[in-house]
Formats: sequence, structure tokens, C-alpha cells
Amino acid sequence: MSKILRMVLLAGCFALAASATVVPFGSDLLNESNSVTGTNVIITPHGAWGSLPGYSWISYANTGVGPGAISPPSTNNPATPTAIFREDLPAWTGFMNITVFADDTAAVYLFDNSNLGGLLLKAENWVQDSACAAGPIGCQPNESWTSGMVSVDFSGPAWVEIRAYQRGGGPFGVLYGGEAQIVPEPGTYLLLGAGLIGLGLLRRMRAARQ
Repeated sequence: MSKILRMVLLAGCFALAASATVVPFGSDLLNESNSVTGTNVIITPHGAWGSLPGYSWISYANTGVGPGAISPPSTNNPATPTAIFREDLPAWTGFMNITVFADDTAAVYLFDNSNLGGLLLKAENWVQDSACAAGPIGCQPNESWTSGMVSVDFSGPAWVEIRAYQRGGGPFGVLYGGEAQIVPEPGTYLLLGAGLIGLGLLRRMRAARQ
């Protein structure tokens, strides 16, 4: 009997260790989409734009620089972003952080079961400089914005929306990357609870033998 209890306890310990899972995500064409064409593409960035290791500047079409590139029409209306880029977060995400660049600027929202209408994490920046927005969220190396750790309701689907705005003509796109912290699934809690119960029973059995 004690051998079975030890196995249950071990399973609980493994379940506890699994609770620390961190999943990176970003603009890599995985688990993402847009409001214009649906499918994101990697674009050639302008030489003045910033970078994030492991991730690429993306858009809904070839709106970067180089042969065949197009420039979307400009907008100054917060209600009409040039494109909305969506990143679906992994199941059971309990916390997340994200860093965002955009040309010319962007607003960032979190959607989950507790924020069905979207939680504004960062508003767009309407102040322009010679390249894009003058400061976060902009396109140059010192103009990225990082959210810090944000709580996510893991009871259902969750995603991040980057509402990007073209304002001054020229190239257009977004670049982002972050991390999702995965909480244990209900089955993991059950395993952990079983392990703790098993530990208690094992101690009682040992005490009864003494």
C-alpha cells in the first residue's frame, strides 16, 4: 500500500513542477491573423525600425520596403485602424507579457472571458516624428512598449489584438514578442491534491506502526 501512495505523491510533485511552464510567442506567423487578408506575411523592415530576436516585422501584405511594396492609406481615426493583428494565446494562459513595435503606431488590447469587449493595455500614440510615432508605440529601437506581467482569465480562449495605424505614408507593419505563463489544468490540480492526500495517509500509517 505504501508503494502506491508513494507513486501518487510522485505524480503530484510532477504536476506541481508542470505549473511553471512558460511559452514564448510573437510575430512568427504562428497562431496569428489579421483583419484585412486573414493571413500575415513577413515584410522587409525599414532600416530605421527596431528588432526583436526571433521575431519578424509582419503585415497583411507586402507593406514593407523593397520591390513590389505598397503603402496603405493613412488614417487619423482611432475607430478605423489600418489593420488589426491578432495573436491567440496558448490554452491555460494565466499571465502574459508583450513587447510591441509598430509603424506608424498601434493600440494593444487583451481579450478573454473577463474582458469580452477588450481590455486596453496601451493606447495608440498620435504624436509623429520623422519616421513614425514619437515614442511608444512606434517603430524605432527606443520606441517599443512592454506591458509588464498581465493577468489573463484562463477559463476560456484569450488573445491579444494589436490595432495598427498608418498615418504618414511609407512602409507599415508590426513587430511583437512576449511570454505566456501557463497555469495547471484541472487534472493537474487533482493529481497534486491526490499527492498531498497520499502524503498525509502515508504519515498516518507510519505513526500507527510506531
